[in-house]
Order: sequence, then structure tokens, then C-alpha cells
Amino acid sequence: TVEDAPAVMLTCPPDQTEVACQTQGEIDMQFNDWLADATFNGGCNPMITNSGGTAPDACGGSATVTWTVSSDCEADVTCTATFTVEDATPVMLTCPPDQMEMACQDQATIDQKFNDWVGDAMFSGGCNAMITNDAGSPPDACGGTTTVTFTVSSDCEADVTCTANFIVE
Repeated sequence: TVEDAPAVMLTCPPDQTEVACQTQGEIDMQFNDWLADATFNGGCNPMITNSGGTAPDACGGSATVTWTVSSDCEADVTCTATFTVEDATPVMLTCPPDQMEMACQDQATIDQKFNDWVGDAMFSGGCNAMITNDAGSPPDACGGTTTVTFTVSSDCEADVTCTANFIVE
């Protein structure tokens, strides 16, 4: 008498969700650890494989993986789970509104108002986002215009820009 082989019991790891804005290396490591979390027992000469491929992009995406246990004594046993990286929050950039100042203020006052105005640009979102501007010098206290472009650079999208004017009559 030959005893029946024990049935293959395969357990996939649970679906996993990671936040965006981690490094790709961190996502790759977590994905590989997750792939290794599938467990099985039983079967005759069992072998486990998976369709893992590569981890999703650190800026967002998902990978659905199927694990398969092949055994000499029964049909392949499979299970499926999904590893997801949340989508990065898009950059939202708000330029300060154009500002008009009266002429004949002293230059120090115009300079201070200009610097305060430049500091009014705001942004949210993005991954490792940073804001810069090409402000240069404020306009002359006797009249002129300085156009400033504000730029937010983020790891997960193209630069986002807006432009505003500081005007002295």
C-alpha cells in the first residue's frame, strides 16, 4: 500500500500597500520580502515559483503576483496577491497674486515688500518636493516690474511652475 501524498496547502501573503515617496530601493526590498512570505506544505517533491517580476514604481502602481506550487502527485496549486504603492500626491502650487505698489516709496521698503511677496508662494504634495524661484532683484522704487517664476521640483512628476508680477507704478 502506498499512502496518499499530503495535499499541497499554499498560503499567499496578504495584499500589501505601501505609501508613495519612499526610495525605489526601499520599495524593491519590501516587495522582495513580501514575495518570500508565501508558504506551503504537502505534496510530492513540491516546488514553488511566482510571477513576481519587478516591484511597482515608488511613485505609485501595483504588481499582482501568482504563486504556483507544482507537485508530482497533484495538479498545480495557485494563489494570487497584490503589492501596491499608493500614488504620489500631485504637486499643487499657488503663486502669490500680482502685487502693485505705489511709486516713490524708499527702495528698502520696496525690497522688503518684494521679499515678503516672494515668500507667499505655497505648495503641497509631491515627493521630496522643493520650491525655487528666479526672483532676482526687486523693481526700482521709481517704477518697474519684476516677473517671478516659481518652480516646484518633485521626484514623481515634471516640474510645476507658475508666474507672478511685482509691479511698482
